[in-house]
Order: sequence, then C-alpha cells, then structure tokens
Amino acid sequence: MIPFYKRLFFFLTLSVLLGACGFFSQGNDYDEETIDKAKKSVERFILHNYEEIESVEITRSYESEMGGLNVDGTINGGEAEFSAGIENDFSVGSIGLGEGFPEIKKACLVETCDY
Repeated sequence: MIPFYKRLFFFLTLSVLLGACGFFSQGNDYDEETIDKAKKSVERFILHNYEEIESVEITRSYESEMGGLNVDGTINGGEAEFSAGIENDFSVGSIGLGEGFPEIKKACLVETCDY
C-alpha cells in the first residue's frame, strides 16, 4: 500500500499541473490591431442596426472556448449589455443581447444594414 503522504504529494502535483494548463490556455491569441478592428466593427454594427443607440462601450474582448474572437460591452452608459462573436472578415457573426436592449431597426430585419 502507498503511504498517505505520497498519495497526497501526487494529488497536489497533479492538481497544480492541471490548473496551470487551464490557466495558460485561457490566453488571448489576438494582437491589438485585430482586437481594435473587431471593436470598431461591433460598434458600427450596433449603431447602424439597432434603434435608440447613443453610445457603445466595449468592456471586454477575449478568445472564446472554440477559438473565436468575442467582444462584450454595454450601450447607452450601461443601459443594456451585449456579447458579439466576430468572423474572420471582422463582421459580426452572432450577437447576444441583454435585457432592455433596444429593438432592431425595421429596415434591418430581413437583411443586416451596411456598416
């Protein structure tokens, strides 16, 4: 039978290694130029496609678990939140809207308005 202290040492070592792997895999692999382009694209998309948008504030940009670039933010001084997934051509591929987010413009219902 393996002594308790050896099992404890093994468990602690394994935990540290797994934790370090998870920590370092959360890194952002996008350069500042790419992130800036994505932020500008999201701002333009929201301003052109939704009603009553006075301001767009980007609060976070990060690499999703699937490796895509995501941008989170708020509109109108924190009135409502959003999260947008960015495509390779910097278009908005998906967008999640928080409670209280303004309605999409009628002209943009069928086809995304240019931005």
